[in-house]
Amino acid sequence: MDRLEKIQRVSGVLRYVLLLAALMLGGAIALALAAPNQDLIILGDGQLNALRQGGLVSPALLLALATPFGIFLALGVYWLQRLFSEYQQGHFFTDASMRCYVWLVWLKAAAFIYGIVWPLLLTAVAPTQDIGITIEAGTLVELVVLLIIVHLLKAAQQINDENKAFV
Repeated sequence: MDRLEKIQRVSGVLRYVLLLAALMLGGAIALALAAPNQDLIILGDGQLNALRQGGLVSPALLLALATPFGIFLALGVYWLQRLFSEYQQGHFFTDASMRCYVWLVWLKAAAFIYGIVWPLLLTAVAPTQDIGITIEAGTLVELVVLLIIVHLLKAAQQINDENKAFV
């Protein structure tokens, strides 16, 4: 087996492991939302569970506040498994794989921004809660670096495509 086949095989395995892990995580989140007094799964640094257990937030409002995280997770899993699928087929530097990279980075950016806004939403819902906003410098730097890398990869891919067109 050559190196390309090995990479394709590993990508296929990682794709299915990702899908299985996503199903398990989705089930755990559903369990956390369905069982209010459980302590096994904590949503939002425990803030959401504390609001729910204190009776300050209705289940519908809890679902509305947690839904964006679920959407980010579902879209992230979709685009990551799609990227692994591209790799499994041997498509490493294509428009489709670049689209996956771009989606993954922008989803991370959106989740980062919602993570900043989310405590403000919790404060608006339950003003008695003392909730602070935390912005981690390392995460911010990581996000900026990822955005730069994806931009450079996209530009390099366009140059490569132009060079192929001349040949």
